[in-house]
Amino acid sequence: MSTLEAALLWAAIGLYSLSFLLYLGGLVFRRGRWSGWGFALAVAGFALHTGAILARWAATGHLPVMATYENSLAGTWFVMLIYFGLRRVFPPSRPFGVAVVPLVLLVLGNGVQAGAELQPLEPPYRSNWLYVHVLFAWFAFGSFVLAFAAGLMYLLKERGRKGVLSRLPELKILDELSFRLILFGFFSHSVMIGSGAIWAHGLWGRYWGWDPVETWSLISWLTYGLNLHLRVTLGWRGRRAAWLAIGSLFGVVFTFFGIGYISGLHTSIF
Repeated sequence: MSTLEAALLWAAIGLYSLSFLLYLGGLVFRRGRWSGWGFALAVAGFALHTGAILARWAATGHLPVMATYENSLAGTWFVMLIYFGLRRVFPPSRPFGVAVVPLVLLVLGNGVQAGAELQPLEPPYRSNWLYVHVLFAWFAFGSFVLAFAAGLMYLLKERGRKGVLSRLPELKILDELSFRLILFGFFSHSVMIGSGAIWAHGLWGRYWGWDPVETWSLISWLTYGLNLHLRVTLGWRGRRAAWLAIGSLFGVVFTFFGIGYISGLHTSIF
């Protein structure tokens, strides 16, 4: 990690931390102004976060797509981007910041502790399919994280409809948002798998090889497909759907950030 990247990243982490405290304080003490300040700091942190990505890109000569740290750096950027876009088009989602920002901090922390050595992009991965594959992976991850936040808020709201938690969006809104985010993430995940298969065929002469990342990506895809099936076909809503959205994220987290400890063809990237 270059000095510039480190300075920008740690400044972003600091602002995200303050943002979370203000979001939390605004919710607990019913201070709408504090939540507004939390959003402003989140935007400032996002700007520095963007600067850290650009600094790393300049230092390595490629987008951050290799290993745990770079996937954490870029993946959390997309989580924040999707959150900002969602709150723009759907104002009731604004309180999501109190759940999204700490999740971003946790993922960034995991990435930093995993190591942030500067590495050139390895020759086999210098393909345009890499960027299609990884872009849709990030969109899927961001959508699933926000669906997790919606599910978590649903359970909290259900248990405390009065008092502090009354400021959270209504249960029906949270349930619908979780469904739509999972739907968006599922189709993004589908494109990720499809583009990855095409890319793999060009590299290794086969579309699928049951590599650990491929296997866990398929498991995650099936898990979220089950989410949609249970909702659409069997009418799952409310608490059961919220728990399903929360539990399903763990498969995706393992795919993106835990699989690097297992040998396989994807290890040098993921």
